[in-house]
Amino acid sequence: METLVRTEDLKKYFPLTGGVFRKVIGKVHAVDGVSLEIKTGETLGVVGESGCGKTTLGRTILRLLEPSGGRIFFDGEDITDLSRGELRGIRGMMQIVFQDPMASLDPRVTIKNSVGEPLLVNGVAKGRKMRDMVLTLLKKVGLTEAHLNRYPHEFSGGQRQRICIARALALNPKFVVMDEPTSSTDVSVQAQTLNLMKDLQDEFNLTYMFISHNLSVVKHMSDRIAVMYLGKIVELTPEDIFRTAAHPYTFALVSAVPIPDPTFAGRAQILSGEVPSPINPPRGCRFHPRCIHYQEICSREEPELKDIGNGHLVACHFAGTLDFGESTQQDYALSVEGT
Repeated sequence: METLVRTEDLKKYFPLTGGVFRKVIGKVHAVDGVSLEIKTGETLGVVGESGCGKTTLGRTILRLLEPSGGRIFFDGEDITDLSRGELRGIRGMMQIVFQDPMASLDPRVTIKNSVGEPLLVNGVAKGRKMRDMVLTLLKKVGLTEAHLNRYPHEFSGGQRQRICIARALALNPKFVVMDEPTSSTDVSVQAQTLNLMKDLQDEFNLTYMFISHNLSVVKHMSDRIAVMYLGKIVELTPEDIFRTAAHPYTFALVSAVPIPDPTFAGRAQILSGEVPSPINPPRGCRFHPRCIHYQEICSREEPELKDIGNGHLVACHFAGTLDFGESTQQDYALSVEGT
């Protein structure tokens, strides 16, 4: 498969100001040196704790946030320094579905106009033609003609998320960032939304970046999974993350997944301490203050992402040599599959 999206040492820092004159006194290292590739037609899942930089990474790739450093390539073109006018020509090929559908839909605008706005603004269609195209999009996501002239508050959370998906598809994009699209819906609606996204991906040959806290959902949706911690990718794997976690942080995430089975005897790894401040991240490996496998080199040298086989990348000095307990990992994988 060809590479559709690629980043090189991508950074996004948010300035901190203080004092009477609001001088910059520090920076929040939200995304700090991320290099990755997303192939055409695949789904890259991105997981990690709140504040690790998942959403910021997605928005920076789309240039909704301006990068502080590094390069962004889309479909072979360097888009890092394109002006707003130059970006407008490729905006239709890169879309996002936001986490909160109610916040991303204008409560004063009907669904017909909300979904049709990209068509109108980009000169694709207007009037009757726009209405017909919007109706086609709504039908693709399981809605009907009766929904065209309704307002966002008249829909359920799952329906609003379907409307946002329809709007994201209006300009026939190649790449869509899904920012926790099922976080505000119940389990039954989650399943419907996920299956819909898979069907649409097959139909339109879409490429997804799927951001979520739910490891089981990410496992179901993704071809590869990237694990982020304090603005960096610490593991990227095409394999079952529950069976092959190779970074101590990834294993801690996996073992924290609640298993609704009173007979399950898995050994959870409870992380100690707090997440370090992204304003002043630790030297060396950023996970070392909380890592039970810590050694002196971890606080001195930053580990690089290295391949431990089959395209499985891990940023750990001891990757491939740590023992998390093979039987424990198998137990977690089987228990998650069973639920």
